[in-house]
Amino acid sequence: MIILALEASTTSAKTMLFDTDSGEISVRSRRFEVDGPDAAVRDGDDVYTQLMALGRESARGRPVDLIVLSGTWHGLTLRTRDLTPVTPVMEWPYTGAQDLCARLRADQEFTWWFYERTGCMVNAVYPVFKLLHLAEQGQSLDGLVALDQPSLTFARLTGEVWTNPALASGTGLLNAHTAQWDDEVIARLGLRGVVLPELKDATATAGLTAEAAVLLGLRPGIPVLTPGPDGGLSQVGDLATNPGDMTFSMGTSGALRFSTRHPSFSPTLSTWSYRSPLGALSGAATSGCGNCVDWARERLFGASVDYAEIEPLLSADKQDLPVFLPFLFGERSPGWQDQRRGGLVELRPQHSRADMYQGVLEGIVYSLYHCFKELTALNGAPRRIVLSGGVLSSPFWTQLTADVFGADMEVSPRQHSSITGAVRMGLRASGLPETHPSLDGEEPRIVHPRTERRAQYDAGFARYLEQYGRSLPGTERNTV
Repeated sequence: MIILALEASTTSAKTMLFDTDSGEISVRSRRFEVDGPDAAVRDGDDVYTQLMALGRESARGRPVDLIVLSGTWHGLTLRTRDLTPVTPVMEWPYTGAQDLCARLRADQEFTWWFYERTGCMVNAVYPVFKLLHLAEQGQSLDGLVALDQPSLTFARLTGEVWTNPALASGTGLLNAHTAQWDDEVIARLGLRGVVLPELKDATATAGLTAEAAVLLGLRPGIPVLTPGPDGGLSQVGDLATNPGDMTFSMGTSGALRFSTRHPSFSPTLSTWSYRSPLGALSGAATSGCGNCVDWARERLFGASVDYAEIEPLLSADKQDLPVFLPFLFGERSPGWQDQRRGGLVELRPQHSRADMYQGVLEGIVYSLYHCFKELTALNGAPRRIVLSGGVLSSPFWTQLTADVFGADMEVSPRQHSSITGAVRMGLRASGLPETHPSLDGEEPRIVHPRTERRAQYDAGFARYLEQYGRSLPGTERNTV
């Protein structure tokens, strides 16, 4: 059996071709070419076309038996019923609804009601508030179909407007307890006229249309699996779906996800409750991670300088570095303040550009550790932590993460855990074992924390929290 996996991530098209008989795996990746400076707003059809082109290259000459899909949570595009675009895709970094959300959060009763029903916070990242923002701007919503990029890709491949509860759990429109669209939320927010995708099981399939088959160079009728969210599929890909398993992804954004038996809700509104294709997830996510590192490299060293050239300039022995608040793209967990802003503080004349860059790395880790403390207060200590993402390309940053968290980090042996998770869901849908020697043959490497650094990073985290408390909207100090 040959499975073709297609993923539209935040920045790239990715494919994996997996032959279950031979164990052969072929992975391709290509950055999206996006028009305009704002990658948070994309032409969904252009992204689809670029993904199809890469899929055609990957599948060339191979008899594909099943297509599986992965993509980002929290995107929104409005379409007519024939999928003609009304709006572009507003991805998770889009913050157009931040003022609206600030007004809504002032109503504590509403904020709690919404969180306890959906597992989502009142924040601009969620499609439900993007819909309200569009309505405030004068956009009529009646009769329009609300999709994200993965469900748009599925609809264009199959002609079916479907999604599944795992992907829908990141919309703010799904009831966290019943895993169905929440009619009360929809009615209270005045969204009855919006057409939502039909909810299907994570193992449901529909046939590839003739038009899409031409784009991929494949035969029509090949089953296509309902799309999954890349975050939830990472849980599946890293075999971390048992209660107490935690995945920790440090890519463009940062995310920590606990597998739990039931939906889990924070008494401080600091975490979210979504779903993976195989169960409940309790998690926290930050908007600033690898994107902040990219910003620091380009501003401090220039885009032509490779990260590997900066690595030798970093040292754990450096003390009193500037403090970095990684809210260049607003805040999600733990404070959920869309309007919180970040930058470097406590700068001194003696600080070099390498010091500032290292401060950025530390600030990102402290922000994620802040989230981790909220998650463990709610769910207890994880039995294992699986680390993945761009952080692994920097030995310094990887060790720093383990040191600050004070926990063993199981380095994922899979470079592409989300797309691997999509393949595993394809195996499950086909009645085959989800594990395979080609997917699971490599033993994970463990990064151990250096206990002698504990006091140093506890002090650094205390400095971070002090500056975090001063960064609430309306109390900002000068940052750069």
